Amino acid sequence: MGAEIQNVIEMKDMYKIYPNGTVANSGVNFCVKKGEIHALVGENGAGKTTLMKVLFGLEEKTKGAVYISGKEVNFKSPREAIAYGMGMVHQEFMLVPSYTVAQNIALGNEKKKKIFCDRKSEKEQMEKISKQFGLTADFDEPVYRLSVGAKQRIEILKVLYNNAKIIILDEPTAVLTPQETEELFCSLRLMVKDGYTIVLITHKIKEVMDISDSVTVLRNGQTIKTLKTCETSPDEITRLMIGRQLKPKRERVECRGEKKIIFEVANLNVMDRRGALKVKDMSFSIKEGEVFGIAGVEGNGQSELIDAIIGFLKPASGKVYYDGKDITGISTADFRRKSIGYIPDDRNLRGSSLGQSVAENFIICSHSNGEFNKGPILNWKEVRKQSRHLIDEYEIKTDGETASVGSMSGGNVQKVIVAREISKKPDLLIACQPTRGVDISSIEYIHNKIIEQRNEGAAVLLISAELTEIMGLSDKIGMLYNGELVAIRDNDDTITENEIGKYILNGHQNLTESEE
Repeated sequence: MGAEIQNVIEMKDMYKIYPNGTVANSGVNFCVKKGEIHALVGENGAGKTTLMKVLFGLEEKTKGAVYISGKEVNFKSPREAIAYGMGMVHQEFMLVPSYTVAQNIALGNEKKKKIFCDRKSEKEQMEKISKQFGLTADFDEPVYRLSVGAKQRIEILKVLYNNAKIIILDEPTAVLTPQETEELFCSLRLMVKDGYTIVLITHKIKEVMDISDSVTVLRNGQTIKTLKTCETSPDEITRLMIGRQLKPKRERVECRGEKKIIFEVANLNVMDRRGALKVKDMSFSIKEGEVFGIAGVEGNGQSELIDAIIGFLKPASGKVYYDGKDITGISTADFRRKSIGYIPDDRNLRGSSLGQSVAENFIICSHSNGEFNKGPILNWKEVRKQSRHLIDEYEIKTDGETASVGSMSGGNVQKVIVAREISKKPDLLIACQPTRGVDISSIEYIHNKIIEQRNEGAAVLLISAELTEIMGLSDKIGMLYNGELVAIRDNDDTITENEIGKYILNGHQNLTESEE
């Protein structure tokens, strides 16, 4: 019996089949030992998040059995899982922006003193947990003022405050800097040392090697293999995940002759809808055949910069130029009529229409430009033909061009958006977090497509919280801190991730000997 209870989590022959026939999990077996960090990896649509949602009571299983510490359970809701000592931190944060940190952590589990909430006792417990695991927080600060890294800590503190001993983290480092990631990993190591068990859903192989004790690979909804991390390699994990070796990265090719400026921002100042100045005197330009990457922790003015460019916000002052023409304050409709590709950072809110089909999503913004029109009527035969071509070319996992986008995994929704915007062959591509929540083979494909556009002469504005992405794609890098570009550097052998990280966290290098 003791050997059985060694597994704190055991999922046997798990199936999850949705009413529309989509098979998310097909006979998955998944075991996690007590007091380990267990990585769960696989491509988008492999069934990772669905499996954990079943475990946490967010989804109802179709078939199979779940055991916690040797006892069979059948959670019907997250409340039941939480009562059993489980917690889950989702990719999309579930915090109330107007509430303070303390109010968010205690929400739903408030301590009572007669008929009132005992805020003092709550805060004392929070401070104890915060100190124990190095999860620093200002408990009186409203959440809307926090950085992404700070919000991540609050979500984990909330799970710990709810007395969870088994913690599921879904892509926890997707928007963190290297320094914030290392701080998070330090906290996770302290938790494991204290007897906690952690399941880490990730697609970052480096993180798997750095932090996990074991790794389970899923592919097409099935368990491929479970390995001890110390006995495997990044190449083996990658091969198991995608069933092949990664293709070599496309080389950047320099355009011949004089390169003209395609896009320029001059002394731009932008206020958010509350009237706070978020973009401060920003200036940069992008030439044809050039990728300009903006590195920065989210919440430092990226959203307001893009909103001002695409027409959602009117700049307070400054100018925006496209192809030599002043487009400052352009309407969003006019912006989308230009030869500009735009991959937004929020694929569900701005990038796609989840209730419509893949084919309908492919022709958003191009349905009225004549490409697919027979007079006033859309040529649906041509739309579907082009859609099938893009599905094949971008290796999008879907039941077909008529399938609803809302039925697809997040990574495949992202590929629909990327395919739509790049297939237009724009002369300016604005890519905001283009590979967020996307698996390793999809990252490879999207990166190669961006480089291909650059090589063909497009100017590319890349905004990403992934420093490896910024460094791997950019010709020039702008470091963003508190709404300002505090430095612009050529992407050459002299610049490091650590150096960029210091700029975007502090606004300067904090150097002594090499500081000029």
